[in-house]
Order: sequence, then structure tokens, then C-alpha cells
Amino acid sequence: MNEIIMELISTASIAIAVFGIAFCLMQNTYRSVNRSFAVFLGIVALNNIPGAFGRMVDMTQPGLLQGIIFAIWLCSALCLALSLWVYVFTLTSRAQRRPKHLYRHLVLPALGAMVGILWILGPADVTAVLLSDDDVPLSGWPLVLATCVGLLQLAVYLQLAVYLFLIMRRLLQYKRRLRDIYASTEGHELRWIYVIGSLGLLFWVAEALFLASAIDASWTIAPTAILSLLGLALFTATTLWGLRQCPALVPNTKDTEPIKIGTSDQSEKAARKYGKSALSPEAAARLARKIRAAMEVDHLHRDPNLSLWALARHIGASPNYISQTLNDVIGESFFDFVNRHRVIEAMNLLSTTDDTVLAITYDVGFNARSSFYNAFKRVTGQTPTGYRKSLSVREEMDDAGYEVRET
Repeated sequence: MNEIIMELISTASIAIAVFGIAFCLMQNTYRSVNRSFAVFLGIVALNNIPGAFGRMVDMTQPGLLQGIIFAIWLCSALCLALSLWVYVFTLTSRAQRRPKHLYRHLVLPALGAMVGILWILGPADVTAVLLSDDDVPLSGWPLVLATCVGLLQLAVYLQLAVYLFLIMRRLLQYKRRLRDIYASTEGHELRWIYVIGSLGLLFWVAEALFLASAIDASWTIAPTAILSLLGLALFTATTLWGLRQCPALVPNTKDTEPIKIGTSDQSEKAARKYGKSALSPEAAARLARKIRAAMEVDHLHRDPNLSLWALARHIGASPNYISQTLNDVIGESFFDFVNRHRVIEAMNLLSTTDDTVLAITYDVGFNARSSFYNAFKRVTGQTPTGYRKSLSVREEMDDAGYEVRET
């Protein structure tokens, strides 16, 4: 019964992967991201082939077919964590580029492929000995091959831990870069990957315990079917969320329209051609005034989806110039600059109106109450509610002092 459940789980995983691959290949936008995700899904499908056809293979004599199935599993297992990391790297890249020097990461998969080929091309009697359930002493070539296979199987678990670390580090870097482009980052932070990473860590622990039980029978863990169900749930969630993702560091179509720049702003025209090097101090000061006016006069900060590209289109300047001016002249990131203006307006509304904190949250441009509280406390050192209460206490003290003077 346990084998049938595992076979069904593996078949379901392959079906989900094939659906995801077809969906990715039909997309015309963000091709690098979609293809990276399709590669990951394809490797997952390959990794589940042994489980889907395990009973069928077991009914045949040990030989070439078993060697091919094992080689597929070993190579795909060594590519799983790597392919997920490549997808996350591409998704969080400004240019949707894969990691540099990717060939360095292919050493382990290449070793796995070599061992798999040696397994396939090896003598049939050697394959029969390696696949035998009997406790047969190994020597010579079978011992060498079995040792290589065992080391590579251990490497799968170590590799998964390393790439989970790399993925989390990449996401933290990506979160910081979002603040240079978006005033509200909650919808772009890829928090689902943190969840996937946490579940992946739990799955890694479970698999490690399973490996320990295979080495030492005194270890008792959950049945293999439960681990397989956990893996299926993890993969399904990854697929559903992954197919919905768009690279946040790439401008939307509406933000890629040509920027209209006045003929008198020769330095800003040069910005589009030469980048930061063409921005003179005078042009930077003029651009800083425009940026401040966009918030103080035009109230662009009230747009919860405001981005650096949208601000660039509004004032007719290069996004690179705006980013440089914010960092060098104003001294704030785009995220901090916009949210400070939101907080300033919120302070005014808290002191002059009876609107609820939640209503003010959305009125000034925040799209989440938690974001409003964090930004408000960072700027004022108080919560919005505490700030309003402090104003009431101050007014009561002023009224009391006025009455004393009158008497």
C-alpha cells in the first residue's frame, strides 16, 4: 500500500510539473524568469520518475533499465536546489540574468552524471550486486562505485542546506534593493519563498532523519509516504506561487513610456545617455526641488503603488538621476523619502481631524496598517495612536494654563 501511495504522489508531481512547464513556455514576457522556472519544474519531474515507475522497474531483471533510472534520480537530485536558486536569482535580478560563473555550480551534477554513466555502462553482474538487497561484501570496482554513490547521496543533503542559505541571503539583498524603487514593498518581497525555504528546511530535516534510519535501524521516523506527501505539498505551493511571479526590479509597461524633458534641461537630457556622470551639482539641486515638489505640491506619495519609474515620468527625468539625487543630495532612499512625506501628512491629519488611524493609513498612501505603524514610529518615535494622545494631553495642559492666567 505504501508503494502505491508513493507512486501516486510521484505521478501527481510529474503532472503538476508538466503543467507548469507548458504554462511557462507559453509566456512571451519575462522569458528568462519563466524558462528558469521551467528548468526547475523539469528537474523535479525527472526526480520523480523513479517513484512513478518504481514498481514497474522492480519487476524487471537488474540491468540497464535500473541503471538509467538511478542515474536520472542522482543527477536530478543534485540539480534540484541549484535550479531553484538560479530561478530565485533570475527573478530578483534587474536584468533577469542568471548567476555569473554558473559552471562552478555544475561540478556536483557533472560528477553525478559521470557516476550515473559508469553505473549504466558497468557490467550487468556489478549492477546486480549493487542493487541487491542482500548483505553482499563489496570489493574492487563495485566498492569504488558504491562509495562514490554514497558520497554523492550525502552531498545532496549538504547541497540543499547551502542553497537554502544562498536563497535567503539573496532575498535579503533583494528586499533592500526594493527600497530604491518602491514606496511600498509588501507586494514585491517574495515572502512566499521564505515560507518555501522554511518548509524546505523542515523537509531537509525529515529526509536527513530518514537517511539516518536507513543507516541505523534504531531510528524511528514517520513513514516514507508522509515525507512524500510533505514534498508534494511543498512542490505544489512552489509551483502555484512561482507561476504568478513577475520580476519586480523590471519596470511595468506603463512606466517605460518615453520621458519628456524640456529643451532647457540639457544636463537631464545627458543623464539618459551618460548616466550618473552627467549630473552636475546645479542639475542635481534643480532635480531635488522637483522631487520635493512632486510630494509637497502634487502629493504623489498618496499613490500606494508609487515607484521610482512613475516619479521619473511625472517630473520628466531619468530614474538613474532621481536615484542619485535622492542618495547624494536629499540623503534618503526612495522608500524612506516617500514614506517620510506620508508620515508628515499623517501627523497633520492626526492633529487636525477625527479620522480613524486606519482611514488615515490609506489616505496618505500606505497599503497596510503595519507598514504605517513602522514608518510612523521610525520618523516620530511614537505610534500614531500615542502621537494623537500626546496632542490631546498637550491641549489639556494649554487649556489649564489659560484658565489659571484668566483667574
